[in-house]
Amino acid sequence: MRDYDDDGVPYVVIERSGTGLIPFIWGALLGAAAALLLAPKSGAETQEELKERARRLRERAEGKAEELQDTLQDALARGRREVEDRYETAKKTVSEGRERAQEALDAGRKAAHAARSEVEEQVSRRRSRGKEEEAAEG
Repeated sequence: MRDYDDDGVPYVVIERSGTGLIPFIWGALLGAAAALLLAPKSGAETQEELKERARRLRERAEGKAEELQDTLQDALARGRREVEDRYETAKKTVSEGRERAQEALDAGRKAAHAARSEVEEQVSRRRSRGKEEEAAEG
C-alpha cells in the first residue's frame, strides 16, 4: 500500500499478520546452536556447567519450597491457636451466661414462691375475718 507523507514523498507501509512466534523460535534455536558451536569451552565442560547450574537451581527451588512450607505451617499453627482461643472464650461466655440465667431463674422461683405464700396467707386471713364477721352478725 502506498502512502504519502506531508512532503509528498511516497513511502510503503508493510503490514504483517500473525504473531511472529515461529521466527522467534527459529531464532532462539539458531542462537543456542551458535552459542554451543562458538563457545570457548568443550562439550564436556559445557555439560558440567549446565549440570552445576541445574543442581543450584534445584537446591534453590527446594530451599524456597521449605521456606514456603515453614511459612504455611506457622500460619496454620497461628490460625489453629486463634480458633482454639476464640472457642474457649465463646465456651466460657456461654457457660457464664447459662449460670446467670440459672441464678435469675432460681431467684424468680424463690420470689414467686414467696409471693404465693404471702397471697395464700392474706387469703387465709380474709377468710378467717369473713367467718368471724359472719359469726358476729349471726
